[in-house]
Amino acid sequence: MKIHFKRTNFGAALLAVFLCMMIQLLILTGRDGGELHFESLFFFMNYLDGRNLFAQVMDPFRNDWGLYQARELSYLFDVLDTRFVAFLLKKHIVWFHSLCSLLLCGVMVFIQHYYTRKFFPKIPGMLVTLISVFFVLSMAVTGLNYFRCAKYLTATGLWGTFFAAYACCRWGNTRSRIALILSLFLMCLSDRQGFFFTAAFCGTMAVVMVWQSRCRSLLVVRRSRFVVLSAFAVMVFGIINNLYLTPALVKFLNGYEVDFAYQRDFQLSFASIRSGFLFLMGNGGNWFSSFTGDIRIASLTGSLLLGGLGIELYCRYRKCENSWLYLSLLWLCALGAMLICGSAMTARHPMIMLADVVYGTYAINFLVITLFLLTLTAAGGKERFRKVLLTLVSAGILLRMGTEYLGERFAPESQSFKGYYSGQHVLKEALRDPAFDETRYLLPHRMELFLKFYREQVLKKQ
Repeated sequence: MKIHFKRTNFGAALLAVFLCMMIQLLILTGRDGGELHFESLFFFMNYLDGRNLFAQVMDPFRNDWGLYQARELSYLFDVLDTRFVAFLLKKHIVWFHSLCSLLLCGVMVFIQHYYTRKFFPKIPGMLVTLISVFFVLSMAVTGLNYFRCAKYLTATGLWGTFFAAYACCRWGNTRSRIALILSLFLMCLSDRQGFFFTAAFCGTMAVVMVWQSRCRSLLVVRRSRFVVLSAFAVMVFGIINNLYLTPALVKFLNGYEVDFAYQRDFQLSFASIRSGFLFLMGNGGNWFSSFTGDIRIASLTGSLLLGGLGIELYCRYRKCENSWLYLSLLWLCALGAMLICGSAMTARHPMIMLADVVYGTYAINFLVITLFLLTLTAAGGKERFRKVLLTLVSAGILLRMGTEYLGERFAPESQSFKGYYSGQHVLKEALRDPAFDETRYLLPHRMELFLKFYREQVLKKQ
């Protein structure tokens, strides 16, 4: 008797999630429990100090050193991560990785894989799967350190927003509209970067709606109008939440006024624009070179990708297809938004350009935008373009895996956190062995306080 399995988009998406999660777990098992970021030392003590959960979450002074950013939703997930890390440490298991971020990666892979197969059936299943693997293998995604979930939450909302907006513009059903609004709220409330991309998405869709008013039917324009108005409404709510709702909750629960200086005290300059360009290009290159240290690989693969995109759009233009203008508008708006975002981030917080920060989670949302636009371009493109894309994605995956297992590990070069990196081995030994005497070694003071807090507040509650 033969058993036949029916192929479905849902089943294929689940298999892709399983594959990507296994790859990530395989990589994490080779990292000796990860590294405890110097900021995570503070988080651990903040979120386990015995206060009310809501008071812990609504406390930007302690959770962000007073740098208020209206992203308290992400703090809730950070609390869950902290409690999971503490649970394992009670068993003397060192696991300085984010469980919430790992699960969010699974959600993102499911959204990307399921809806790509459902909405764009012309794209080969192998290419869709390789894009999923390429996404989770990016250095911006696969770090998964016990640090912050804000960027992973924002990226989840961004994936949902893109596919829900596509469904709204094409079919306009109630389910897609609800999904769009929920995704926008998740993105907007998770991080300041999420609020920025909500505004950028609203502006981009407004440009698309104006273009559609001249080329498409009134029904399509009405559907696009709903997307624009939804994004605008969520953006307005984000402003109200930032200025009034969250500050009121912080005042009520913790008794102090938030400081808006971090949001306001920065200016765009030529230096910040240059840094934003380097941030964007550096991360874009490393999606392909994967820290091989050879800029020529990044330049070659990136140039092939840009060349392929240009040729594909030119071919559509020559054949008088309207999609070339639509896609060109999206690409230009996306590149402009990412450049402005990178410039604003480097102007407000120059430390993100340090060697061990610039290729971190800040670029996850840039990668999401790029992969979704590549998917849109491939969906209506010719077979040759899909083959080029398949080759580039495969090369990126091979480079990434090669640098993880065959090449040298990425070593931070900045001196700002050098003591925290050099003391990781001693800290792990002290956490795994209660009898270990760490006083024989020179540890940063914050690590000493962390060990004291762990022994007095965590172990005694077993």
